[in-house]
Amino acid sequence: MPEWRPHRTVTRRLGRWASTAAHERAIMLAAGGAVVAVVGRRPDLLVIVAPLVVAALWGHLARPRVDVTGEARLGDTTMREGAVTGVRVSIDPPLPDLHGIALLAQAPWVERKPSSGIVELEQGTATLGVRSTRWGRRRVGTVSIALVSTWGSFRAGPVDLPDLECATLPVPASFDASAPTPHPRGIVGLNRSNRPGSGSEFNTIRRFHPGDRLRRIHWPVSMRTGALHVTSTFTDEDAHVVLLVDCLSDVGPREGIDGRPTSLDVTVRAAGAVSEHFLRSNDRLTLRTVGAAEVPVLGVGSGTNHLRRVLDTLAAISPATERRDSGERAIRGVDPNALCLVLSPLIDPTMVSLAHTLAMRGMTVVVVDTFPDHLVADPTSIYLALAWRMRLLSRDSEVHALRQRGVPVVPWRGPGSLDQVLRDIARRAAAPRIARR
Repeated sequence: MPEWRPHRTVTRRLGRWASTAAHERAIMLAAGGAVVAVVGRRPDLLVIVAPLVVAALWGHLARPRVDVTGEARLGDTTMREGAVTGVRVSIDPPLPDLHGIALLAQAPWVERKPSSGIVELEQGTATLGVRSTRWGRRRVGTVSIALVSTWGSFRAGPVDLPDLECATLPVPASFDASAPTPHPRGIVGLNRSNRPGSGSEFNTIRRFHPGDRLRRIHWPVSMRTGALHVTSTFTDEDAHVVLLVDCLSDVGPREGIDGRPTSLDVTVRAAGAVSEHFLRSNDRLTLRTVGAAEVPVLGVGSGTNHLRRVLDTLAAISPATERRDSGERAIRGVDPNALCLVLSPLIDPTMVSLAHTLAMRGMTVVVVDTFPDHLVADPTSIYLALAWRMRLLSRDSEVHALRQRGVPVVPWRGPGSLDQVLRDIARRAAAPRIARR
């Protein structure tokens, strides 16, 4: 899939200068008035049409003689939901005594300042404010430029410039987890290991061995016993987290960052929050989507750079663009020791069957329920709320079947949503098991 490159700067020639209807009307009235004044011997008519003659002659002599190019430049091609940037409109060359107007057309999920989207060019430049109110890749709007010369005699445009494009990253919801991540494997994370090594968690005080660092010498015990002792620690390990994002549906009113979220809004923002938490802990993370076409495949990574790639991938989601997606490709090649977090409102049965498949393979699966509560409690439509309650009855049976299989289903509530279930999984992993000898 080719890399998506947003258009930050667009240019276009405004065309040749053409006379305006006012200029042509002034010429015709001046010529007609002069003819009538001469034929009818009416010198007073010459006095009346004299201003029209002066305006027409002045406008013709001061007409621009060069072609003008219009340019629009977007301040930021990547921003967060609710962030504000600017669109700078300019002309080249900036001719004197020139009046111009720039118009930014209205686009979905884009607010303009001023709200009309119309600004006047001052010395050939103007700036409009733009605020993106919902995540995704979108066009900012079409910029149109119109120029008029002195006395409104000649004009260029209006001409539409190519559309500007930007990527709006989702704002991660507030999330934090104090519970450790199960199945740590590497040695670069912040999770406490069960084996001694270089880390930050205290283990015990032992006798000095060749190769121990001098800064770990415990002097009080060494002075008391007469032999060198050092402090040992548990090594820090990282874990592999796999996020499966449900893009099969997007239900609810689409009101942007300032209104009530849809089911996909909650899912995407929860995915961003969970990714930010684990990646800042130096864990490895993989992002897979189900039901969205043309979403770039994101491999395993860690660190803040990988977080930026995760947010870019989430911004590229278009809901329900691949309805035939069964999710088999998304779970292909997943690390069996990874923690699989399935973020879904559990409306489409595909995600439920996908969680069952992962559980049958013996993987650690946690389903994060991102269904927005305001859909059921909407007081504006009694019948819609009743229909949702009926749908949730069958959804409850699907959730119960997942829990019967041992897959925890946790509603998304922000910080602390996964603490209890992660502690339970870590306790279950450390419990003794019956082994066949």
